[in-house]
Amino acid sequence: MSKSLKDMVGEQMQSGELELPVFNQVALDLQRMKNEDDVQLDQIIVAIMTDPALAVQILKVANSSFYGGLKEVSTIQQAVIRLGLEQVANIALMSAQAAAHDAHLKTLKNRMPGMWEHAYVSALGARWLAKEAGMRDRSEEAFLAGLLHDVGELVLLKILDARAGDKDIPPLTDALIDEALEALHPELGFSLMTSWELPGIYADIARNHHDSNLAEADALQAIVRLVDGGCAKVGVGRKADEQLALATLPEAEFLDLSEIQLAEFEVVVEDVRSQAATLF
Repeated sequence: MSKSLKDMVGEQMQSGELELPVFNQVALDLQRMKNEDDVQLDQIIVAIMTDPALAVQILKVANSSFYGGLKEVSTIQQAVIRLGLEQVANIALMSAQAAAHDAHLKTLKNRMPGMWEHAYVSALGARWLAKEAGMRDRSEEAFLAGLLHDVGELVLLKILDARAGDKDIPPLTDALIDEALEALHPELGFSLMTSWELPGIYADIARNHHDSNLAEADALQAIVRLVDGGCAKVGVGRKADEQLALATLPEAEFLDLSEIQLAEFEVVVEDVRSQAATLF
């Protein structure tokens, strides 16, 4: 009997033979620059302008209702001054991730809009939750954790798309893809985050966000798990559960969120969801 898709990719991961897909280098450079004490505004602008498409998308997002001020931002310099490097770097990575959600194979391409919607809603939802939970100083960390926690799913689809037609790849049924996604995306996400050299908290969340042991969890992991619950509640992502009561989740208690805050959170998730398709 031929190996399952899950086993085949899993063995390649363990052997170190698995080739991770390449993502936007400018966005990754900005993540590095935001942690440098001596970075200059001109360096940031030059880095962004090497990718005009990314620059346009940054301005589009910076002027959206979740970021925009009273006056429209028309230049990258204005965006950085108004929002700060950390937010601009995170918007750049979000924009790059949006562009990466594409595939040639129709079976995989059809999954990309829903996968991107989940990443986008998770990012902005996690940032909102951090502020509500008294963690405003970690809201941009929460944003990035939400954006990237399921990136292993994108990695797997990119790998399959690149190898479409290989004799080793079995026919890609929905059931087969779902099985592989469920089993492999945490470790694939961890591997990608490690290769990007982002702070370890993001790699750890990518690998452990399905771990229910909150006693050992960082608050960011609790936020990501609660955001997943909010997405399921409103039908964003692969696992819809309209009957889910967010107030009963241990993450809600861990973060000390009231039922009123959780009800507001559901509204935020719905609002952000409506933006996902229009911004990207």
